[in-house]
Amino acid sequence: MNAHIINCEESQFPNYRNNGYIGVGIVINSTSSQALSNACRTTYSMYADMKTIFPGDMIFVHAGEYIYGVFKAESTFKEDPNVNPQFLSANIHYRPKPNDPTSGWQTLPLQNIQIPHGDYRQLSISNYVENGKNLCFEKGFLANEVFNLKRKGKILSIPERWRYPDSARTIRPIMLTEARELIKLLERENNSDNTLIIQHKDLSSFKDIQLILDPGIVEDEKIIEAWLCENLGTPQLREIFGNFTCYGNNVQIGYLQGVDIFGYVEGVHGIVKYKVIEIKKDSLTFANNSNVIKQTLGYMDWAIEFLGNGDPKIVEGYIVARSFDSDFQNFVQFYNSVNIGRHLSLIQFDYTPPQYNTLTLRRIV
Repeated sequence: MNAHIINCEESQFPNYRNNGYIGVGIVINSTSSQALSNACRTTYSMYADMKTIFPGDMIFVHAGEYIYGVFKAESTFKEDPNVNPQFLSANIHYRPKPNDPTSGWQTLPLQNIQIPHGDYRQLSISNYVENGKNLCFEKGFLANEVFNLKRKGKILSIPERWRYPDSARTIRPIMLTEARELIKLLERENNSDNTLIIQHKDLSSFKDIQLILDPGIVEDEKIIEAWLCENLGTPQLREIFGNFTCYGNNVQIGYLQGVDIFGYVEGVHGIVKYKVIEIKKDSLTFANNSNVIKQTLGYMDWAIEFLGNGDPKIVEGYIVARSFDSDFQNFVQFYNSVNIGRHLSLIQFDYTPPQYNTLTLRRIV
């Protein structure tokens, strides 16, 4: 199970709560080539965020100056099929598909098309119940109180300020341990009479968000990240990365540093292992990309120092890329052999024709 904070305008929140859903749209500032290319990249990031949400997850809503909750995800994020097909997930890419010059936003006459501004991607929600207790409360708590928790070391994945560098993001991951701290704040502001019953919206007519995994199109690693987020619980990926109690993407650690995917697996008595996954869409060579190793080890070192009480065995690191040259592999193998307890794995992915809607992964180190 994962936990999330979803941002929305204060004016939108009553409608969402009353109608049992949360909506996300798309922002296109103009129909210039640069604006459309930027809109694609933003949308890919949104897909990666959305693909971390599954039925049963905890949802908090940041609206105005307050955070409300707890809501329960009753679906994955889906999209309204009545929207112009050119704005549905299967068609959102800037560069044309190979051998299809009419595809892609680069060639669309969008200036003649009504751009949808509504929240046509939606998540169905209800009130969250745990152990028979309704944890969905009427009153929220002041959002800036999370920074007090951060100073006390109670939370880690909420950054030093609410406005991320990628300000268009609307979905922020938090770890389940952090969600418990937010629940305490909600319980402080409410009593047992302040709980809400939310009737979730029926999204059975909506479509799943599709990811385009054609190597001729993928120009942004966020698409690879989105697919991993969606599939970490499958047998194929559990065999490679093991189990996760919870995880999130672009998790903020340190000062405004975002780990592509960060999570942990929890045993009966607490955290067993933290996991750091760094993703690159291209092939890596040691001569040109050794900084990726340094970057990943930096994330691992942070987790060892601040979360693992200095124990290197409590953190695992993974680099996912299209391929690795022999020098890259040899360096990582040597590193693992001389750093007992701290392990870095290399995971190679490939695209799967002809549908190009999935990836194959294998561990090579």
